[in-house]
Amino acid sequence: MEAIDDADSSDESAEKFTSEFADSSASNSAPEIANSPSEKIPPEFADSSAATSAPEAADSPSEKIPPKISPESATAWWSFVDNKQFWKWLLICGILLNVFTAFSSELGVDTHTRLAKDDDGSLVWGHTRPIDNLASDPDYAPSDNGWTLSLAPSSLGEIGVRGLALSLTLLLVGLGGFAYGMFSGGNSRRAAALIAIYPTFIFSTGRAYSEPTIAMFVAVIVLINAKLVAEKGIEYRIGGAFASAVCMMGIMMLKGINPIYGLFFGLAVLAFHLVDLYLPALHSLTRNPLRGGLLISTVVGISMLALGASGGGATLSVISINAPRFFFALVVSIFNIVVIYTLFGMMIWPFVSSAWKRFVATKNMPATFITISIAGFTTAITIYVAALWTYESIIWNADWPWVMWTMGNNGRYISLTMIPILMLLGHLNHLYPDLPSLGNPGKKSAAFALGILLIIPLSLLAGIHGQTYWTDDAAKALDRNMEDGEDFLFIHEGTLGMHYLYTFHTEIDLDNSRNVTGHWRAPDSGWQDELMTGVKMENRGNLSNVQWVILAPGSSWVAPQGWGMAGNGQADFLNGGGEWQVWTTHGQVIAE
Repeated sequence: MEAIDDADSSDESAEKFTSEFADSSASNSAPEIANSPSEKIPPEFADSSAATSAPEAADSPSEKIPPKISPESATAWWSFVDNKQFWKWLLICGILLNVFTAFSSELGVDTHTRLAKDDDGSLVWGHTRPIDNLASDPDYAPSDNGWTLSLAPSSLGEIGVRGLALSLTLLLVGLGGFAYGMFSGGNSRRAAALIAIYPTFIFSTGRAYSEPTIAMFVAVIVLINAKLVAEKGIEYRIGGAFASAVCMMGIMMLKGINPIYGLFFGLAVLAFHLVDLYLPALHSLTRNPLRGGLLISTVVGISMLALGASGGGATLSVISINAPRFFFALVVSIFNIVVIYTLFGMMIWPFVSSAWKRFVATKNMPATFITISIAGFTTAITIYVAALWTYESIIWNADWPWVMWTMGNNGRYISLTMIPILMLLGHLNHLYPDLPSLGNPGKKSAAFALGILLIIPLSLLAGIHGQTYWTDDAAKALDRNMEDGEDFLFIHEGTLGMHYLYTFHTEIDLDNSRNVTGHWRAPDSGWQDELMTGVKMENRGNLSNVQWVILAPGSSWVAPQGWGMAGNGQADFLNGGGEWQVWTTHGQVIAE
């Protein structure tokens, strides 16, 4: 963790700052001051002065002027953002929250699902998107074709998966602090602290999701291409493109996608470097972050929309099925991802307006590469999430638009841009030392302090409360009483019904040694007739061996003769509330 232990140089220097030093340095610290009427620049120095203030020249390390803290600011309520000890303890608290949630929160539904895959990559109780959208079918379980890089293999067990998730998050915190320091010249601890308390990463750590790992891959891509090989020869840039392809292949495999697409990403990065290196006439694109970002966002957006409108792109194909619903979801997705998860969640909103004023005039290759990375990923994620919400609402016949609330945490995918965004802010501060920043928020101190204070309660909620399921209690009742080889039936509405089914698998038969089979049916699937007759229906699992039925809150039935209630309980408010029930044909059950 040495990388995040950098001293906040601006904090320490503030106390040593003198007014004499400020007067002698004013013309160097802010070009706009030097050009004011009160201080004329001799004509013979005009060109060199302009070059010094231009972003191109600022690629070299710039001499930062220690900020002067007024007595009023030093005693204001927001003064803690200038306190080195505050950032130290904020980082420690963020790490402790991640440690606590890693071993206290329930795993996420996606993690439970991954734990239920066999050696061939097939889900043992059927695919989460069955052919019949009202019922599961254990016989329909397509393999992932070996492309999946799982962070939750059943061989690790639950504790191993939790430990791996925590280790990856801590590595991300260190990498993020180091990367920010590379671009800003200091204040690594502050960036690391913001990453550590980001509610999305705490949320993902507790659920053992892949977001921290994906964010690391993206951070490495940007760090290599915008810092380590930027402005260097072709051999270095080819290496950067190759590293980008490898990282993107890792991301593809984490998402269960053919990694060959990562090669195309690497070629796109190489094309950027070749254009920047050999076509100076196009520096208006490769060294203009505003133009480059708009171009990439437009290309990515049009490509995805066209693919979906043509009926291709798997989830994106929903655009051709219900375009009005998709575009409504797109508006919500933009707000959810850009405003809530990015500006508010990442605590960067205080710096946006001041950074934007300098950003639009910047002519700089590293800033452009960082920007196009952020713009490309943000556009792709925003469109994909909108398509996912629309697709899931159709296949599960879910209530619209309320399903977007149920699946709102899909906005967490944008977390992969947090470190690049911090890199960009750090780099802009390197180019323009007078710009408000993490190390010297200046006039943005009050807003920055407010942003942190608003996020801390959400971080505490994500870390201390974590994830809970009412299905855990029901699964424990089954685990105590089910005999090997028995089946059970789970009644739950379509939205996430198959995912919740697999929360039972982790508790009951994690290693698949008990030969237990779980089935899922929607409440209006006609499951009672199917259960009583034992008739095998097409694209549905056979219920003839079912001796246990679990009713989710809101579901009910008239139990036939021979069935009795084996247990019940109340789901808490955050899980929707209501009573769940367990029914069985067993005459006696073991109570808790």
